[in-house]
Amino acid sequence: MTELLRLADIRVAIPERMILHRGFAGKFFRFLPNSQGLNEEYLYSHQPISRRKLPVYSTSAQPIGYLDDSEETRGKFNVLTKPAIVVARKGYAGRMFVVEDEKFIVHEDGYGIRPKTRYADSINPYWFVGHYSAEFQSYRTSDYGIGDFPRRRFGKMKIIIPRMDLQNKIAILYKRREELLRQSDELKNKAAAITNTIIRQNIPS
Repeated sequence: MTELLRLADIRVAIPERMILHRGFAGKFFRFLPNSQGLNEEYLYSHQPISRRKLPVYSTSAQPIGYLDDSEETRGKFNVLTKPAIVVARKGYAGRMFVVEDEKFIVHEDGYGIRPKTRYADSINPYWFVGHYSAEFQSYRTSDYGIGDFPRRRFGKMKIIIPRMDLQNKIAILYKRREELLRQSDELKNKAAAITNTIIRQNIPS
């Protein structure tokens, strides 16, 4: 587990000569509206009945549910379009991931961000997520014992932005890192399942 944590925290150092911009994250990103009042109970009682559906994201890269892509849904919640990054506000507070769906909704436990128009061609979202997600999670606050990473916290995080060609190269490395972590998790889960099976088979009935 320690090795996996170290791998997840590893990031490529940026040479000073390659840095184009530096400053607070709020200077480079704008916030997108999330959807208040959208909880697990609502998702359970409004499961989609048509083929056209909208994924709902919360604190991880896997949707927590789906809603019909209908006038009712659009009238009730904010439907976003790609490209966008989702920042977890609760739970895994500070975790970031890129949403690749054409249209989607963000649960109230997270919020979407997007580079401001001026910097849209200067930021590779996959590089940004890979480079800063672990760091941002380490700066979450704690209110009543609950991890939190509010918009004001994100906006005040100091970041650097290197040249786009370097971002693109590093983003490939970060993607490989995620694949290795995923494969390690799968192997760990398989090993645990095999161990549990062996234990059950050898316990006297």
